[in-house]
Amino acid sequence: MSVKIRDIKTRVIKEDDGSYSITCSALGVYSTGKNMQDAKKNFLKALELHLSVLREKATDAIVI
Repeated sequence: MSVKIRDIKTRVIKEDDGSYSITCSALGVYSTGKNMQDAKKNFLKALELHLSVLREKATDAIVI
């Protein structure tokens, strides 16, 4: 299965308490924040961590 970057969508949800959630179901990355700026900052941290783990697993899987 290949996924094109343009096929990956995120969803921003304003919660009842005024906080925000950002989800990317395609990658399994989710975050929250007390405001939009915090939610975006937390999402980018979560995304970077998730991608670094995927990169490490892919690198470890390469058999020479």
